[in-house]
Amino acid sequence: MSINRYRNTTIVINQNVEYQDIISRRDMNSIAHFSFDRFNLDDSVFASLNFQPHIWTSSDRLFKLAHHYYGSAGYWWVIAFINNTPLETDISVGDTMFIPTPLEILLSAMEI
Repeated sequence: MSINRYRNTTIVINQNVEYQDIISRRDMNSIAHFSFDRFNLDDSVFASLNFQPHIWTSSDRLFKLAHHYYGSAGYWWVIAFINNTPLETDISVGDTMFIPTPLEILLSAMEI
């Protein structure tokens, strides 16, 4: 199974004032972000998945969870998507993360 999360992406050049400090420190003119299409998953997809709860610890990282549960760190974005947490900084110690399985059903529904 290939990892192709960049399939339908657009690169967005960001010069927003909120990022000016980072842009200045890195001696750059802008920051490039990937813009992703939203996945629209219907209830039948969620009904066919199991969700393994995982309590976030200080040593957890999304890529580590993906490697543990899926055998590939590259699927970190699946866990982030399902938990609506695009950044690890949005997750606090003690938060419950839900790991969807089987991965193949979810990827198939996302057409990846």
